[in-house]
Amino acid sequence: MNKVMICALPLLMLVGCSSSSSRMAECEAQGVSRDACYLAEQNRQSAINSAAEKQALENAQALYPQKAQAAKKSMAFTRHYDGMLIKRDALGIVTVDGKPAAQDETNADATVYSQGLYTIIAYKTGKVAVMKNGVFMGYAK
Repeated sequence: MNKVMICALPLLMLVGCSSSSSRMAECEAQGVSRDACYLAEQNRQSAINSAAEKQALENAQALYPQKAQAAKKSMAFTRHYDGMLIKRDALGIVTVDGKPAAQDETNADATVYSQGLYTIIAYKTGKVAVMKNGVFMGYAK
């Protein structure tokens, strides 16, 4: 892990050498459309954030391996509602019929996800509520 940090440090130092606006200007100067340059910059920022999050999770798991494993086991579920398959894997990623759902809100009692017209509410008690267009449909089993 120390080797990763040693290799990542110079890279992180170089990341701060140019601003987002200067990278956008360079991209546009090469004849690429503004939209494509913006998308490339957003993807770049997302990749940096994902790498940092991954490293933070690895560091936390190394410090607290039992707690991290216990949390992963308790987070995962598979439920069905009206022909829909609702899954949350060990990493906390929720899918509805294989399509990823966005995490909208987290509080002490539940975590709220949305996918298309559906809102999925995963309660800490284990219940999973399904809403469609803001109307409660029922609990997944």
